Amino acid sequence: MTGLGYGDEGKGGTTHWLCSTHRAHTVIRTGGAQAFHRVLTASGKEHIFSQFGSGTLRGSATHLSKNMVIDPHAILAEGEALKHEQGISSVFETLTIHEDALVISPFQLIAGRLREILRGKNRYGSVGIGIGETILDAEIPEAIPIRAKDLTKPDIAEKLEAIRLHKLTEFEALADRASLVSDEIREAVCSKVNELENHDIVQWAVERFAELAKRVRIVDTDYVAEKILSVPGTIVVESSQGVLLDRWYGFHPFITKVRAVPEIAFNLIDECNYDGEVKSFGILRAYHTRHGSGPFVTENQKLTKELPDTTNGNHAWQGSFRVGYFDMVAAKYAIEACRGFIDGLVITCLDRIQSPDVWEYCDAYQLPTDTVHDGFFSINKRGGVERIIARHKTGNEQSERQEKLGNFLRTCTPTLMTAPKDSIIPTIEGNLGLPVIVKSFGPTENDKIEIIKKGSSS
Repeated sequence: MTGLGYGDEGKGGTTHWLCSTHRAHTVIRTGGAQAFHRVLTASGKEHIFSQFGSGTLRGSATHLSKNMVIDPHAILAEGEALKHEQGISSVFETLTIHEDALVISPFQLIAGRLREILRGKNRYGSVGIGIGETILDAEIPEAIPIRAKDLTKPDIAEKLEAIRLHKLTEFEALADRASLVSDEIREAVCSKVNELENHDIVQWAVERFAELAKRVRIVDTDYVAEKILSVPGTIVVESSQGVLLDRWYGFHPFITKVRAVPEIAFNLIDECNYDGEVKSFGILRAYHTRHGSGPFVTENQKLTKELPDTTNGNHAWQGSFRVGYFDMVAAKYAIEACRGFIDGLVITCLDRIQSPDVWEYCDAYQLPTDTVHDGFFSINKRGGVERIIARHKTGNEQSERQEKLGNFLRTCTPTLMTAPKDSIIPTIEGNLGLPVIVKSFGPTENDKIEIIKKGSSS
């Protein structure tokens, strides 16, 4: 299951629906601990999932894959909430974590927040829990990252201390920049540097890491292949974030460092030699949204006021929640970035379309006159951008290219079209070239309708 927007497409509710209707025994998570996947059940239960799978309220187990970046303290806190608020006494017993999952340390969380504070008004929109910091640190050749298999090793305190000292050295040098900014930012920087100087946090983290390792199972790839993927029944792979924020397809620097494309899940399945049926769904709202900074061509202030989101208001680190018209150009780009791994679409929030008669959507962008855009866009006969060209590469050159692309998008304006409200689904299918498998008219599992195509046996 892949979000084809900037996140917040409805992955949590869709996962819960899949687990309920198809009796999934396990949800495999990929991505990071920054998910805010809201599940509201037909019986009135509600939870916003971060690291546990969004099928937990239905009884599905959770596996945090090797492609997951985990926060041990947050896992413990979320598990306790599920136990005491939702009455799921076995929540830790049904959680497994792959031994190679990256672990966020408290000092990487602090450092990530420090970077955002120092950016002042130019913040990227980090969720503020250290995921990007942890991933980038793990890519340094001399680094020794903490992984789930290290949680109880004798040298864990030394690893944490090494991370603390590395971050402290890094930010003591950068703290001089705080003299150039406001008193408020300078005070926040000094506060975070003081936290990095607190050696007591090392022991606190050692204790939390050990507590998590005691309460869950740390497993290897053989376990995933033999005890999860080989068990008869349905498994749902739930990703975090959306393709438009993907590390290599998002618009730098306003991206996540985790991968949001379905290829990551398929690699995981292939590694386990799984040969069962696989279906891959892309999820989109009936309008586009974006949380935080970055280009957003179809953003509309009127829609932002008309369509407030109960769980997506202003965030201390991400920034404001923005709403825009459904964007065919961005959706086509996200699908192209997925390299053919999407079989069908899930369209959510159809109940929130305000007009009783028509649905407005963007089918092209207009660029300023004389813009040189070779290699970035395809232009239609009307002179509008009909397609953003996806380049399937990684590395610094790709990051620079994506930043240029984002700058182009900031100058674009949307060309809006209308369709009868009862034609939303065929309009999306006709433009995106994929069948809509599920349409959702609300948050619960009872609000979702599976579309059975003619000639289909399922």
